[in-house]
Amino acid sequence: MDNANIGEVLALLRQQAELETQIMNGHGMAIASERQLEATCRRLIAHPQALNAVLHTACALRRSPDTISVRDVTDLGWSN
Repeated sequence: MDNANIGEVLALLRQQAELETQIMNGHGMAIASERQLEATCRRLIAHPQALNAVLHTACALRRSPDTISVRDVTDLGWSN
């Protein structure tokens, strides 16, 4: 797994968090946001190793996955 995959997963997790917030707060068109959220989830599962590395890093650092950086993942050795 390379840093590009980790970077893409991190961007997708941030997008997922933003879309979930939009849906919960009722901002914009809920159906469009839900469709974007579904597409984001499909893209996330396309990178299972990178997603796993990010989630393990978030757990180890006791932080939300959308606040993790590529460096956090590589510093903990999950990208190998």
